[in-house]
Amino acid sequence: MNYHKVFKLDKSGKSDAFFFKKSGQLIFKKKYITFLIERFKKEKKDIRICVHKNKSDKLQVMVNLIVKKKQYEIHYHKYSDEYYFPIKGSLKLLKFNQKGKLQSKIVIGKDNIIGRVNKKERHVTIPTSSYCVYLEFRSGSFISHKNIFLNKFVNSRDY
Repeated sequence: MNYHKVFKLDKSGKSDAFFFKKSGQLIFKKKYITFLIERFKKEKKDIRICVHKNKSDKLQVMVNLIVKKKQYEIHYHKYSDEYYFPIKGSLKLLKFNQKGKLQSKIVIGKDNIIGRVNKKERHVTIPTSSYCVYLEFRSGSFISHKNIFLNKFVNSRDY
């Protein structure tokens, strides 16, 4: 697929983001997931397609592909809840207290099909295989200082 015809690339975030060139795209095609997987196989890094129009939209909807790594940074979002719906693969959702102690671990995928993280809840998502493709919903416009990274890491092999 020639992504230049369909998407514009935004490299300003923690991972590459693709936005639809046509504003108001109404259909998300299966071939877009294939595009994410093919790009992952070449670059071995996180990537996403933003279904929302831009960073200021009140509802942020993304199809993410995250890569299994050795370490993940615990973080939280000041003003928004997040919802996760795996499309291909499954995710471990780890939630932590303020001191960084594990509070809960849930696998979202086959049986648990939607996961939720409340605002200000410290968490990490880890794919159970080499990668996971999932749909993520989040409220509010995207402003990087609303996402707090704590410089605390977890080793994926420990969970």
